Amino acid sequence: MSYTITELSKMFHLPTSTLRYYEKIGLLENVEHVNPYRRVYDESHVNRLNAIECFKKALLPLDEIKAFFTYEKDMVANYEKILDMMKTQEEKTLETMKDLEAGLTHLQKKIHYYSLVTEAIKNDSPLPDWNDL
Repeated sequence: MSYTITELSKMFHLPTSTLRYYEKIGLLENVEHVNPYRRVYDESHVNRLNAIECFKKALLPLDEIKAFFTYEKDMVANYEKILDMMKTQEEKTLETMKDLEAGLTHLQKKIHYYSLVTEAIKNDSPLPDWNDL
């Protein structure tokens, strides 16, 4: 199956400029250029974009995603580099998740506090003390 840049853009919720950029930096390879204004993509590009999007969700920078795909071309020679890269990113992602969880916990405490403030104001009651939560 073949796809236009617009179809891939809609499929992945990415601007067409991002797809062109991915091609320019080598993340998307072997894109057929029918003419200067028309690109044709195939299933290999869809698969590659799925992988890129997954890696991006794990906070892997584009240059490391590109390195991964380069290493993957010769897995036998690069399996240790790939595994090291994935383990390192796993640690970074887990650390980011801990930070997000801490921020979320604080946000939830603020929501609870300001819900109590709202209730107190509506009932003409004394305001709650943050330290009592």
